[in-house]
Amino acid sequence: MRLITNARLRTFTGMALTALALVIAAVLLAPNRRLAQHAHAQSPGQTTVVYQPSDALFANPERGFYHHTETHSNDYVPLVLTTLQGYRENENVTLILRLFYLDDFVAAPISQTYLDAMAADFAVLRQAGLKAVVRIAYTNRTHFAPNTTWPPVPPYGDASKAQMLDHLNQLAPVLQANRDVIAVMQTGFIGIWGEWYYTDHFVENPSDPGTVSAAKYAERGEVLDAVLAALPGRMAQVRTPLQKQKINGTGSGSGNALPPGDAFNGSNRARTGHHNDCFLASDTDFGTYADIPEDKAYLAEETKYLPMGGETCEPNPPRTECPTALGELALLHWSYLNADYRPSVLAGWVNGGCMETVKQRLGYRLALVQGRYPDTVAVGGTLHIEIDLRNDGWAAPFNPRAVELVLRHQGTQAIQRFPLAVDPRFWLADGGGSHSIVQSIPLPAALPTGAYDLLLALPDADASLADRPEYAIRLANQNVWEPNTGMNNLLHTLSVTAATPSPACDGLCRIFLPMTARR
Repeated sequence: MRLITNARLRTFTGMALTALALVIAAVLLAPNRRLAQHAHAQSPGQTTVVYQPSDALFANPERGFYHHTETHSNDYVPLVLTTLQGYRENENVTLILRLFYLDDFVAAPISQTYLDAMAADFAVLRQAGLKAVVRIAYTNRTHFAPNTTWPPVPPYGDASKAQMLDHLNQLAPVLQANRDVIAVMQTGFIGIWGEWYYTDHFVENPSDPGTVSAAKYAERGEVLDAVLAALPGRMAQVRTPLQKQKINGTGSGSGNALPPGDAFNGSNRARTGHHNDCFLASDTDFGTYADIPEDKAYLAEETKYLPMGGETCEPNPPRTECPTALGELALLHWSYLNADYRPSVLAGWVNGGCMETVKQRLGYRLALVQGRYPDTVAVGGTLHIEIDLRNDGWAAPFNPRAVELVLRHQGTQAIQRFPLAVDPRFWLADGGGSHSIVQSIPLPAALPTGAYDLLLALPDADASLADRPEYAIRLANQNVWEPNTGMNNLLHTLSVTAATPSPACDGLCRIFLPMTARR
Protein backbone atom coordinates (compact mmCIF):
# COMPACT_ATOMS: atom_id res chain seq x y z
CA MET A 1 0.00 0.00 0.00
CA ARG A 2 2.87 2.36 0.76
CA LEU A 3 4.32 1.99 -2.77
CA ILE A 4 0.97 2.85 -4.30
CA THR A 5 0.67 5.97 -2.09
CA ASN A 6 4.15 7.17 -3.09
CA ALA A 7 3.32 6.63 -6.74
CA ARG A 8 0.19 8.66 -6.40
CA LEU A 9 2.17 11.38 -4.63
CA ARG A 10 4.72 11.46 -7.45
CA THR A 11 1.89 11.64 -10.00
CA PHE A 12 0.12 14.49 -8.21
CA THR A 13 3.40 16.34 -7.71
CA GLY A 14 4.31 16.00 -11.38
CA MET A 15 0.90 17.23 -12.43
CA ALA A 16 1.15 20.20 -10.10
CA LEU A 17 4.61 21.19 -11.34
CA THR A 18 3.49 20.92 -14.96
CA ALA A 19 0.43 23.06 -14.30
CA LEU A 20 2.53 25.60 -12.43
CA ALA A 21 4.93 25.84 -15.36
CA LEU A 22 2.02 26.45 -17.72
CA VAL A 23 0.66 29.20 -15.49
CA ILE A 24 4.05 30.93 -15.29
CA ALA A 25 4.49 30.67 -19.04
CA ALA A 26 1.06 32.13 -19.61
CA VAL A 27 1.84 35.07 -17.36
CA LEU A 28 5.16 35.75 -19.07
CA LEU A 29 3.72 35.50 -22.58
CA ALA A 30 0.58 37.50 -21.93
CA PRO A 31 2.08 40.95 -22.75
CA ASN A 32 3.34 39.73 -26.14
CA ARG A 33 -0.07 38.26 -26.94
CA ARG A 34 -1.75 41.55 -26.09
CA LEU A 35 0.68 43.44 -28.32
CA ALA A 36 -0.07 41.14 -31.21
CA GLN A 37 -3.79 41.58 -30.74
CA HIS A 38 -3.38 45.36 -30.60
CA ALA A 39 -1.26 45.49 -33.74
CA HIS A 40 -3.74 43.53 -35.82
CA ALA A 41 -6.89 44.86 -34.10
CA GLN A 42 -8.43 41.43 -34.69
CA SER A 43 -8.70 40.07 -31.17
CA PRO A 44 -12.03 38.56 -30.13
CA GLY A 45 -14.39 41.09 -28.62
CA GLN A 46 -13.09 44.09 -30.58
CA THR A 47 -14.61 45.79 -33.62
CA THR A 48 -12.97 48.05 -36.20
CA VAL A 49 -15.38 50.55 -37.77
CA VAL A 50 -14.34 52.12 -41.07
CA TYR A 51 -16.11 55.44 -41.71
CA GLN A 52 -17.23 56.75 -45.07
CA PRO A 53 -16.24 60.35 -45.88
CA SER A 54 -18.76 62.92 -47.10
CA ASP A 55 -18.22 65.77 -49.55
CA ALA A 56 -21.42 67.55 -48.48
CA LEU A 57 -21.42 71.25 -47.66
CA PHE A 58 -22.74 71.98 -44.18
CA ALA A 59 -22.52 74.57 -41.43
CA ASN A 60 -19.81 74.40 -38.78
CA PRO A 61 -18.94 77.04 -36.16
CA GLU A 62 -16.10 79.58 -36.41
CA ARG A 63 -15.18 78.85 -40.02
CA GLY A 64 -16.21 79.41 -43.62
CA PHE A 65 -17.64 82.38 -45.48
CA TYR A 66 -19.04 85.29 -43.46
CA HIS A 67 -21.40 88.15 -44.21
CA HIS A 68 -20.30 91.74 -43.59
CA THR A 69 -22.52 93.80 -41.27
CA GLU A 70 -21.81 97.24 -39.83
CA THR A 71 -23.56 99.90 -37.84
CA HIS A 72 -22.90 103.52 -36.83
CA SER A 73 -23.59 105.52 -33.70
CA ASN A 74 -25.31 108.20 -35.77
CA ASP A 75 -27.58 105.61 -37.44
CA TYR A 76 -27.63 102.36 -35.49
CA VAL A 77 -28.96 99.45 -37.57
CA PRO A 78 -29.51 96.41 -35.34
CA LEU A 79 -29.05 92.82 -36.39
CA VAL A 80 -32.18 91.04 -37.62
CA LEU A 81 -32.86 87.53 -36.33
CA THR A 82 -34.52 86.17 -39.46
CA THR A 83 -31.69 87.44 -41.64
CA LEU A 84 -29.10 85.69 -39.50
CA GLN A 85 -31.12 82.49 -39.40
CA GLY A 86 -31.35 82.59 -43.20
CA TYR A 87 -27.57 82.79 -43.46
CA ARG A 88 -27.23 79.55 -41.55
CA GLU A 89 -30.18 77.66 -43.00
CA ASN A 90 -29.80 78.68 -46.64
CA GLU A 91 -26.06 79.28 -47.04
CA ASN A 92 -24.36 77.25 -44.26
CA VAL A 93 -22.91 80.54 -43.00
CA THR A 94 -22.17 80.65 -39.26
CA LEU A 95 -20.12 83.87 -39.07
CA ILE A 96 -20.69 87.56 -39.58
CA LEU A 97 -18.27 90.45 -39.37
CA ARG A 98 -19.83 92.94 -36.97
CA LEU A 99 -18.18 96.32 -37.42
CA PHE A 100 -19.20 98.84 -34.76
CA TYR A 101 -18.46 102.46 -35.71
CA LEU A 102 -18.12 104.97 -32.87
CA ASP A 103 -18.59 108.03 -35.09
CA ASP A 104 -20.08 110.26 -32.36
CA PHE A 105 -17.61 109.30 -29.66
CA VAL A 106 -14.25 110.33 -31.12
CA ALA A 107 -13.83 112.81 -28.26
CA ALA A 108 -16.50 111.60 -25.82
CA PRO A 109 -17.48 108.55 -23.77
CA ILE A 110 -19.59 105.89 -25.47
CA SER A 111 -23.25 106.36 -24.57
CA GLN A 112 -25.10 103.73 -22.57
CA THR A 113 -27.65 103.59 -25.38
CA TYR A 114 -24.95 102.45 -27.80
CA LEU A 115 -23.57 99.88 -25.36
CA ASP A 116 -27.07 98.49 -24.82
CA ALA A 117 -27.57 98.24 -28.58
CA MET A 118 -24.34 96.25 -28.87
CA ALA A 119 -25.49 93.86 -26.16
CA ALA A 120 -28.83 93.42 -27.93
CA ASP A 121 -27.01 92.55 -31.16
CA PHE A 122 -25.03 89.85 -29.41
CA ALA A 123 -28.24 88.43 -27.93
CA VAL A 124 -29.78 88.18 -31.41
CA LEU A 125 -26.60 86.58 -32.71
CA ARG A 126 -26.76 83.96 -29.96
CA GLN A 127 -30.42 83.25 -30.65
CA ALA A 128 -29.63 82.70 -34.33
CA GLY A 129 -26.81 80.24 -33.57
CA LEU A 130 -24.05 82.34 -35.18
CA LYS A 131 -20.85 84.02 -34.01
CA ALA A 132 -19.14 87.27 -34.96
CA VAL A 133 -15.74 88.49 -35.98
CA VAL A 134 -15.81 91.84 -34.16
CA ARG A 135 -14.13 95.08 -35.18
CA ILE A 136 -14.58 98.52 -33.63
CA ALA A 137 -13.59 101.69 -35.47
CA TYR A 138 -14.36 105.40 -35.57
CA THR A 139 -14.81 106.24 -39.21
CA ASN A 140 -15.15 104.90 -42.73
CA ARG A 141 -15.31 108.34 -44.33
CA THR A 142 -12.64 109.46 -46.76
CA HIS A 143 -11.94 112.80 -48.39
CA PHE A 144 -9.34 113.70 -50.99
CA ALA A 145 -7.22 116.53 -52.26
CA PRO A 146 -8.79 118.57 -55.08
CA ASN A 147 -8.94 116.73 -58.40
CA THR A 148 -7.80 113.43 -56.87
CA THR A 149 -9.55 110.21 -55.93
CA TRP A 150 -6.77 108.58 -53.91
CA PRO A 151 -5.19 108.54 -51.41
CA PRO A 152 -7.29 109.95 -48.56
CA VAL A 153 -5.88 113.02 -46.86
CA PRO A 154 -5.95 113.99 -43.16
CA PRO A 155 -7.71 114.58 -40.92
CA TYR A 156 -8.96 111.00 -41.06
CA GLY A 157 -11.22 111.03 -38.02
CA ASP A 158 -9.95 108.42 -35.54
CA ALA A 159 -9.54 108.99 -31.80
CA SER A 160 -6.47 109.53 -29.65
CA LYS A 161 -4.81 106.69 -27.79
CA ALA A 162 -6.13 107.95 -24.45
CA GLN A 163 -9.68 108.02 -25.78
CA MET A 164 -9.34 104.52 -27.24
CA LEU A 165 -8.14 103.13 -23.93
CA ASP A 166 -11.05 104.80 -22.10
CA HIS A 167 -13.45 103.33 -24.64
CA LEU A 168 -12.00 99.86 -24.21
CA ASN A 169 -12.62 100.13 -20.48
CA GLN A 170 -16.26 100.89 -21.28
CA LEU A 171 -16.53 98.14 -23.86
CA ALA A 172 -14.87 95.40 -21.79
CA PRO A 173 -17.99 94.39 -19.80
CA VAL A 174 -20.09 94.07 -22.97
CA LEU A 175 -17.38 92.10 -24.78
CA GLN A 176 -16.74 89.79 -21.86
CA ALA A 177 -20.43 89.12 -21.25
CA ASN A 178 -20.77 88.05 -24.88
CA ARG A 179 -17.45 86.34 -25.41
CA ASP A 180 -19.26 83.08 -26.17
CA VAL A 181 -20.54 84.45 -29.51
CA ILE A 182 -17.34 86.30 -30.46
CA ALA A 183 -15.12 84.08 -32.59
CA VAL A 184 -12.23 86.56 -32.74
CA MET A 185 -11.72 90.32 -32.45
CA GLN A 186 -9.84 92.32 -35.05
CA THR A 187 -7.77 95.03 -33.38
CA GLY A 188 -9.53 97.87 -35.20
CA PHE A 189 -9.82 101.32 -33.54
CA ILE A 190 -6.81 102.89 -35.29
CA GLY A 191 -7.34 104.65 -38.64
CA ILE A 192 -10.04 104.65 -41.28
CA TRP A 193 -11.99 101.34 -41.19
CA GLY A 194 -9.89 100.40 -38.16
CA GLU A 195 -7.15 99.11 -40.47
CA TRP A 196 -4.23 100.86 -38.73
CA TYR A 197 -3.07 102.91 -41.71
CA TYR A 198 -4.72 106.29 -42.34
CA THR A 199 -4.57 107.64 -38.79
CA ASP A 200 -4.37 111.08 -37.19
CA HIS A 201 -2.58 109.93 -34.04
CA PHE A 202 -0.40 106.84 -34.50
CA VAL A 203 2.16 108.26 -36.94
CA GLU A 204 4.53 111.21 -36.68
CA ASN A 205 3.08 112.76 -39.84
CA PRO A 206 -0.50 111.85 -40.80
CA SER A 207 0.24 112.87 -44.39
CA ASP A 208 2.87 110.09 -44.48
CA PRO A 209 0.94 107.17 -42.93
CA GLY A 210 3.39 104.55 -44.17
CA THR A 211 6.23 105.80 -41.95
CA VAL A 212 5.77 104.67 -38.35
CA SER A 213 8.39 105.34 -35.68
CA ALA A 214 9.33 102.91 -32.92
CA ALA A 215 7.52 105.13 -30.42
CA LYS A 216 4.31 105.01 -32.46
CA TYR A 217 4.56 101.24 -32.81
CA ALA A 218 4.82 101.09 -29.02
CA GLU A 219 1.60 103.11 -28.76
CA ARG A 220 -0.09 100.74 -31.18
CA GLY A 221 1.11 97.90 -28.99
CA GLU A 222 -0.66 99.50 -26.02
CA VAL A 223 -3.93 99.48 -27.95
CA LEU A 224 -3.42 95.83 -28.94
CA ASP A 225 -2.71 94.91 -25.32
CA ALA A 226 -5.87 96.74 -24.22
CA VAL A 227 -7.96 94.87 -26.82
CA LEU A 228 -6.61 91.54 -25.58
CA ALA A 229 -7.21 92.54 -21.96
CA ALA A 230 -10.79 93.57 -22.76
CA LEU A 231 -11.62 90.12 -24.14
CA PRO A 232 -9.86 87.35 -22.17
CA GLY A 233 -10.04 83.91 -23.70
CA ARG A 234 -10.24 85.16 -27.27
CA MET A 235 -7.66 86.11 -29.88
CA ALA A 236 -7.15 89.39 -31.68
CA GLN A 237 -5.97 89.94 -35.26
CA VAL A 238 -3.71 92.60 -36.75
CA ARG A 239 -3.93 93.82 -40.32
CA THR A 240 -0.35 93.16 -41.50
CA PRO A 241 2.50 90.88 -40.40
CA LEU A 242 4.80 93.90 -39.99
CA GLN A 243 2.58 95.34 -37.28
CA LYS A 244 2.89 92.27 -35.11
CA GLN A 245 6.60 91.95 -35.83
CA LYS A 246 7.27 95.56 -34.81
CA ILE A 247 5.17 95.33 -31.66
CA ASN A 248 6.87 92.11 -30.58
CA GLY A 249 10.36 93.11 -31.67
CA THR A 250 10.89 90.27 -34.14
CA GLY A 251 11.87 90.04 -37.77
CA SER A 252 9.98 88.26 -40.52
CA GLY A 253 10.49 84.76 -41.93
CA SER A 254 9.53 81.37 -40.55
CA GLY A 255 12.17 81.51 -37.83
CA ASN A 256 10.50 84.54 -36.25
CA ALA A 257 7.00 83.06 -36.18
CA LEU A 258 5.30 81.96 -32.98
CA PRO A 259 7.16 78.84 -31.77
CA PRO A 260 4.88 75.77 -31.71
CA GLY A 261 5.74 75.24 -28.07
CA ASP A 262 4.22 78.65 -27.24
CA ALA A 263 0.94 77.99 -29.06
CA PHE A 264 -2.11 78.69 -26.87
CA ASN A 265 0.02 79.51 -23.83
CA GLY A 266 -2.05 82.64 -23.12
CA SER A 267 0.65 85.19 -23.92
CA ASN A 268 -0.30 88.22 -26.01
CA ARG A 269 1.95 87.02 -28.79
CA ALA A 270 0.17 83.65 -28.83
CA ARG A 271 -3.19 85.46 -28.93
CA THR A 272 -2.46 87.75 -31.88
CA GLY A 273 -3.45 86.42 -35.29
CA HIS A 274 -3.85 88.01 -38.70
CA HIS A 275 -6.40 89.32 -41.18
CA ASN A 276 -5.80 90.32 -44.80
CA ASP A 277 -8.45 92.58 -46.34
CA CYS A 278 -6.90 92.74 -49.79
CA PHE A 279 -6.17 89.09 -50.45
CA LEU A 280 -4.57 88.51 -53.90
CA ALA A 281 -5.16 92.13 -55.00
CA SER A 282 -1.51 92.69 -56.02
CA ASP A 283 1.89 91.12 -55.48
CA THR A 284 1.94 92.67 -51.99
CA ASP A 285 -1.82 92.36 -51.45
CA PHE A 286 -2.00 96.16 -51.54
CA GLY A 287 0.68 96.65 -48.91
CA THR A 288 -0.15 93.69 -46.67
CA TYR A 289 3.38 92.32 -47.20
CA ALA A 290 6.50 94.39 -46.58
CA ASP A 291 8.74 91.50 -47.68
CA ILE A 292 6.67 89.11 -49.79
CA PRO A 293 8.56 85.79 -49.43
CA GLU A 294 9.58 86.34 -45.82
CA ASP A 295 6.16 87.54 -44.68
CA LYS A 296 4.43 84.61 -46.35
CA ALA A 297 6.86 82.20 -44.73
CA TYR A 298 6.18 83.92 -41.39
CA LEU A 299 2.41 83.66 -41.83
CA ALA A 300 2.59 80.06 -43.02
CA GLU A 301 4.02 79.10 -39.62
CA GLU A 302 2.05 81.55 -37.46
CA THR A 303 -1.34 80.61 -38.84
CA LYS A 304 -0.97 76.96 -37.92
CA TYR A 305 -1.95 78.08 -34.42
CA LEU A 306 -3.51 81.52 -34.99
CA PRO A 307 -6.65 82.62 -36.88
CA MET A 308 -6.32 83.90 -40.45
CA GLY A 309 -9.19 85.54 -42.32
CA GLY A 310 -10.26 88.56 -44.34
CA GLU A 311 -11.53 89.45 -47.78
CA THR A 312 -10.62 89.99 -51.43
CA CYS A 313 -10.65 93.58 -52.65
CA GLU A 314 -9.59 93.83 -56.32
CA PRO A 315 -9.54 91.56 -59.40
CA ASN A 316 -5.94 90.82 -60.29
CA PRO A 317 -5.69 87.92 -62.76
CA PRO A 318 -4.00 85.53 -62.82
CA ARG A 319 -3.26 86.00 -59.12
CA THR A 320 -6.94 86.16 -58.11
CA GLU A 321 -7.79 83.06 -60.15
CA CYS A 322 -8.33 79.58 -58.73
CA PRO A 323 -4.81 78.06 -58.85
CA THR A 324 -3.17 80.88 -56.87
CA ALA A 325 -6.16 81.37 -54.59
CA LEU A 326 -6.33 77.70 -53.57
CA GLY A 327 -2.58 77.52 -53.05
CA GLU A 328 -2.41 80.55 -50.77
CA LEU A 329 -5.58 79.73 -48.85
CA ALA A 330 -3.94 76.41 -47.97
CA LEU A 331 -0.46 77.83 -47.34
CA LEU A 332 -1.73 80.51 -44.96
CA HIS A 333 -4.38 78.37 -43.24
CA TRP A 334 -7.39 80.57 -43.93
CA SER A 335 -10.35 80.04 -41.59
CA TYR A 336 -12.86 82.61 -42.86
CA LEU A 337 -13.53 84.86 -45.86
CA ASN A 338 -15.99 87.63 -46.78
CA ALA A 339 -18.87 86.33 -48.92
CA ASP A 340 -19.83 89.86 -49.95
CA TYR A 341 -16.59 91.39 -51.23
CA ARG A 342 -15.24 91.52 -53.78
CA PRO A 343 -18.02 90.07 -55.97
CA SER A 344 -16.01 89.97 -59.20
CA VAL A 345 -13.19 87.99 -57.56
CA LEU A 346 -15.63 85.52 -56.00
CA ALA A 347 -17.47 85.17 -59.32
CA GLY A 348 -14.14 84.23 -60.88
CA TRP A 349 -13.84 81.34 -58.45
CA VAL A 350 -17.32 80.16 -59.39
CA ASN A 351 -16.47 80.33 -63.08
CA GLY A 352 -13.08 78.75 -62.47
CA GLY A 353 -14.64 75.77 -60.70
CA CYS A 354 -13.03 76.15 -57.28
CA MET A 355 -15.76 77.83 -55.22
CA GLU A 356 -17.09 74.53 -53.82
CA THR A 357 -13.58 73.61 -52.72
CA VAL A 358 -13.21 76.95 -50.95
CA LYS A 359 -16.53 76.46 -49.18
CA GLN A 360 -15.51 72.99 -48.04
CA ARG A 361 -11.98 73.72 -46.92
CA LEU A 362 -12.02 77.16 -45.27
CA GLY A 363 -11.03 76.50 -41.67
CA TYR A 364 -11.20 72.93 -40.39
CA ARG A 365 -12.97 69.96 -41.99
CA LEU A 366 -12.62 67.01 -39.63
CA ALA A 367 -13.53 63.48 -40.71
CA LEU A 368 -13.37 60.09 -39.02
CA VAL A 369 -11.21 57.47 -40.75
CA GLN A 370 -11.66 54.42 -38.53
CA GLY A 371 -12.20 53.47 -34.92
CA ARG A 372 -11.35 50.42 -32.82
CA TYR A 373 -13.64 49.65 -29.90
CA PRO A 374 -14.29 46.70 -27.56
CA ASP A 375 -17.63 44.99 -27.84
CA THR A 376 -18.01 44.37 -24.10
CA VAL A 377 -16.72 46.07 -20.96
CA ALA A 378 -17.68 45.37 -17.38
CA VAL A 379 -18.73 48.18 -15.07
CA GLY A 380 -15.72 49.38 -13.15
CA GLY A 381 -13.53 48.16 -16.00
CA THR A 382 -11.59 50.11 -18.63
CA LEU A 383 -12.90 51.14 -22.03
CA HIS A 384 -10.01 51.46 -24.48
CA ILE A 385 -10.68 53.38 -27.70
CA GLU A 386 -8.57 54.22 -30.73
CA ILE A 387 -9.95 56.71 -33.26
CA ASP A 388 -8.15 57.87 -36.40
CA LEU A 389 -9.34 61.07 -38.00
CA ARG A 390 -8.23 63.54 -40.64
CA ASN A 391 -8.40 67.32 -41.11
CA ASP A 392 -9.23 67.96 -44.77
CA GLY A 393 -9.60 71.71 -44.27
CA TRP A 394 -6.98 74.43 -44.45
CA ALA A 395 -6.76 75.28 -40.75
CA ALA A 396 -7.35 73.88 -37.29
CA PRO A 397 -9.95 75.18 -34.85
CA PHE A 398 -8.45 78.22 -33.10
CA ASN A 399 -10.65 78.55 -30.00
CA PRO A 400 -10.72 76.12 -27.07
CA ARG A 401 -13.09 73.19 -27.56
CA ALA A 402 -13.91 70.07 -25.58
CA VAL A 403 -13.75 66.57 -27.07
CA GLU A 404 -15.93 63.97 -25.36
CA LEU A 405 -16.72 60.29 -25.73
CA VAL A 406 -20.41 59.86 -25.00
CA LEU A 407 -22.12 56.62 -23.94
CA ARG A 408 -25.88 56.68 -24.56
CA HIS A 409 -27.96 53.87 -23.10
CA GLN A 410 -30.08 52.41 -25.89
CA GLY A 411 -32.94 51.73 -23.51
CA THR A 412 -33.17 54.78 -21.26
CA GLN A 413 -31.30 57.21 -23.57
CA ALA A 414 -29.36 58.39 -20.51
CA ILE A 415 -25.90 59.66 -21.44
CA GLN A 416 -22.52 59.53 -19.77
CA ARG A 417 -19.85 61.97 -20.96
CA PHE A 418 -16.14 61.25 -20.69
CA PRO A 419 -13.70 64.06 -21.54
CA LEU A 420 -10.87 63.00 -23.81
CA ALA A 421 -7.32 64.24 -23.28
CA VAL A 422 -6.93 65.81 -26.72
CA ASP A 423 -6.94 69.41 -27.99
CA PRO A 424 -8.46 69.85 -31.48
CA ARG A 425 -6.54 73.12 -31.89
CA PHE A 426 -3.54 70.90 -32.61
CA TRP A 427 -5.34 68.89 -35.29
CA LEU A 428 -3.45 70.69 -38.03
CA ALA A 429 -4.24 70.40 -41.71
CA ASP A 430 -0.55 70.13 -42.61
CA GLY A 431 1.23 66.87 -43.39
CA GLY A 432 -1.89 65.07 -44.55
CA GLY A 433 -3.88 66.20 -41.53
CA SER A 434 -3.85 62.75 -39.86
CA HIS A 435 -4.50 62.53 -36.12
CA SER A 436 -5.47 59.91 -33.54
CA ILE A 437 -7.30 59.67 -30.24
CA VAL A 438 -6.03 56.81 -28.07
CA GLN A 439 -7.36 56.67 -24.54
CA SER A 440 -8.32 54.23 -21.80
CA ILE A 441 -11.41 55.34 -19.88
CA PRO A 442 -12.33 53.87 -16.47
CA LEU A 443 -16.05 53.14 -16.36
CA PRO A 444 -17.84 54.01 -13.09
CA ALA A 445 -18.85 51.09 -10.93
CA ALA A 446 -22.36 52.57 -10.74
CA LEU A 447 -22.83 52.73 -14.52
CA PRO A 448 -26.06 50.90 -15.46
CA THR A 449 -25.52 47.77 -17.49
CA GLY A 450 -26.93 47.38 -20.98
CA ALA A 451 -26.28 48.27 -24.61
CA TYR A 452 -24.82 51.72 -25.31
CA ASP A 453 -24.27 53.79 -28.45
CA LEU A 454 -20.82 55.36 -28.68
CA LEU A 455 -20.71 58.98 -29.85
CA LEU A 456 -18.06 61.67 -30.26
CA ALA A 457 -18.97 65.20 -29.21
CA LEU A 458 -17.06 68.43 -29.84
CA PRO A 459 -19.24 71.01 -28.07
CA ASP A 460 -18.51 74.70 -27.61
CA ALA A 461 -16.25 75.35 -24.65
CA ASP A 462 -18.53 78.03 -23.15
CA ALA A 463 -21.17 76.63 -20.80
CA SER A 464 -23.84 78.89 -22.32
CA LEU A 465 -23.45 77.16 -25.70
CA ALA A 466 -22.22 73.68 -24.73
CA ASP A 467 -25.67 72.13 -25.23
CA ARG A 468 -26.45 73.97 -28.47
CA PRO A 469 -26.06 71.71 -31.56
CA GLU A 470 -25.47 74.79 -33.75
CA TYR A 471 -22.22 75.43 -31.92
CA ALA A 472 -20.91 71.83 -31.98
CA ILE A 473 -18.52 70.53 -34.64
CA ARG A 474 -20.00 68.20 -37.24
CA LEU A 475 -17.67 65.61 -38.75
CA ALA A 476 -17.50 65.17 -42.53
CA ASN A 477 -18.75 61.57 -42.65
CA GLN A 478 -21.82 59.80 -43.89
CA ASN A 479 -24.50 58.80 -41.38
CA VAL A 480 -22.77 60.03 -38.22
CA TRP A 481 -24.17 63.53 -37.52
CA GLU A 482 -27.13 63.88 -35.19
CA PRO A 483 -28.59 67.37 -35.71
CA ASN A 484 -30.82 67.16 -32.65
CA THR A 485 -28.01 66.29 -30.24
CA GLY A 486 -25.02 67.94 -31.90
CA MET A 487 -23.06 64.68 -31.58
CA ASN A 488 -21.38 62.34 -34.06
CA ASN A 489 -22.46 58.71 -33.84
CA LEU A 490 -19.47 56.34 -33.92
CA LEU A 491 -21.71 53.53 -35.27
CA HIS A 492 -20.75 51.02 -32.60
CA THR A 493 -22.72 49.34 -29.82
CA LEU A 494 -20.93 48.70 -26.54
CA SER A 495 -22.30 46.12 -24.11
CA VAL A 496 -21.70 47.11 -20.49
CA THR A 497 -21.97 44.07 -18.24
CA ALA A 498 -21.97 43.47 -14.51
CA ALA A 499 -18.59 43.08 -12.88
CA THR A 500 -17.33 39.50 -12.52
CA PRO A 501 -16.91 38.53 -8.84
CA SER A 502 -13.34 37.72 -7.81
CA PRO A 503 -12.83 34.00 -6.91
CA ALA A 504 -11.94 33.14 -3.33
CA CYS A 505 -8.95 31.08 -4.48
CA ASP A 506 -6.88 31.30 -7.65
CA GLY A 507 -5.85 28.44 -9.95
CA LEU A 508 -2.77 27.52 -7.95
CA CYS A 509 -4.97 26.54 -5.02
CA ARG A 510 -6.92 24.17 -7.23
CA ILE A 511 -3.74 22.66 -8.65
CA PHE A 512 -2.41 21.73 -5.23
CA LEU A 513 -5.74 20.60 -3.85
CA PRO A 514 -4.95 16.85 -4.22
CA MET A 515 -1.82 17.22 -2.12
CA THR A 516 -3.78 19.07 0.53
CA ALA A 517 -6.50 16.43 0.44
CA ARG A 518 -3.89 13.70 0.96
CA ARG A 519 -2.96 15.31 4.24
